[in-house]
Amino acid sequence: MKHTTCALALALTMTAGGPWVWGQCHADLNGNQTIDNDDLLILLADYGQSCEVAAWDDPVISEIHYNPSTQQGSDSDFEFVELMNPHPFAIDVGGWSLDDGIDATIPAGTTIEPHGFLLTANDTATYRAILGPFVGLVPWMGTSSLHNSGETIRLIRPDGTQADIVTYSDTGGWTNEADGAGGSLEWKGAGHDNALPESWIGSNALGGSPGADNSSWAD
Repeated sequence: MKHTTCALALALTMTAGGPWVWGQCHADLNGNQTIDNDDLLILLADYGQSCEVAAWDDPVISEIHYNPSTQQGSDSDFEFVELMNPHPFAIDVGGWSLDDGIDATIPAGTTIEPHGFLLTANDTATYRAILGPFVGLVPWMGTSSLHNSGETIRLIRPDGTQADIVTYSDTGGWTNEADGAGGSLEWKGAGHDNALPESWIGSNALGGSPGADNSSWAD
């Protein structure tokens, strides 16, 4: 998940303490939750380049449970990919899809509430029994499943453009705590690029935290 902003017109609000902060921090280019001189230097380095307009209302891939432990049950019953809405407003994700590693199409009219979650799973009945009616569930299509050694998951907008991509693995800097040991892969949250292995951690809870704040966020 990487966005580039190529404009010098920034709406800034000066706080009493000195550093600038702004709304949802769209101009926080280095992810330290403050708009400061480092962000300005990044912006100047990119000034004049052509780039895609950042889609700041996109959800993100926030949790991947690709190899459940035998203690939890079979892979086909408990594998899931979770999407999170990190924004303070609801997002309409009807017509969005996941592809590459799995295939899933989100039905029209589906929304993710502010700071809420949407779960996609091979066996939605398992998770409906666990989560109840309060978390959206989308089934995977056909024989979709997640490879235990790693693969790519892409989040696609209705117009066919890519909103997010994660290529997870059980090597190359990725934690192995999610590879059959009981945990899921949990994104560390805002300020962490979810394309990078160091932005993920094994969950504290058996089976992860589907449809809820990641268990590692309480640390």
